[in-house]
Amino acid sequence: MKITALTSFCVDLFPELDEIYVGGNSLNFAIQCKLLGYEDTSVIGAIGKDRFGKLIENQLDKLNINRSRLYQINETTASNKIFINEKGDRYFKNDSWNGGAFDKFRLSESDWKSLADSKIVAMPAGDPNLKELLKRRNENQLIVIDFLDYLGIDFIKEHIDNIDIVFLSGKEDMLDELQELSSQKGKLIVPTLGAKGSVALFENKRYYQKAIEVDKIVDTTGCGDAFQAAFSIEWLKTKDIEKSLKEASIAASKVLNFAGGVEEE
Repeated sequence: MKITALTSFCVDLFPELDEIYVGGNSLNFAIQCKLLGYEDTSVIGAIGKDRFGKLIENQLDKLNINRSRLYQINETTASNKIFINEKGDRYFKNDSWNGGAFDKFRLSESDWKSLADSKIVAMPAGDPNLKELLKRRNENQLIVIDFLDYLGIDFIKEHIDNIDIVFLSGKEDMLDELQELSSQKGKLIVPTLGAKGSVALFENKRYYQKAIEVDKIVDTTGCGDAFQAAFSIEWLKTKDIEKSLKEASIAASKVLNFAGGVEEE
């Protein structure tokens, strides 16, 4: 089964820790798929011709993830400054994000054609290639989109018709409206609720999953990406929502034990 993640690749800068970690939704998603045993995992996107881009290439190579369509362009590699509070929760400042190569990259016709045989295609909703992906998708693909925590329900409504799984970092007061949208569109919507666990909304039903407890939360970065990868794979295999939520929660809990979205050896 071929899985492709696009096009968010960046470095996560932790000023308080004086550390740099490779990251981005797509890198974290692809790595989780590989760790779950899916060898045919690839990425599409762009990095800069700089040391941050090299770190991303090295991480993908370490896990033998296909990066033949990860391009070096004349922009800086995207970066994100992440700060951590006393509870281990991350937060951002107004100037945290530098989009760089991510903001500028657009898939070529050859890139789009290469997606034709991908069974799972994952993308964050803030990707500038989102509309084109949804227009070009085929019926044999599972399209999974992460709407994160800053893109509202109206934005989801605008794009949901061509999405198979909507992921987002949600709040409990959003669930009724999301449930109505799921029922109206016949779509699977999966909000994560932080320490309160996660919920899947489908066919006018609501499925809850408690968060897996860990001894200590080091950092939540990449937790959602791991959750989405594990959920998407299990759902495609079994169409069992409860099992998909459980496997996703287990995968997410493992990422809480280290800083950054990728565990360093």
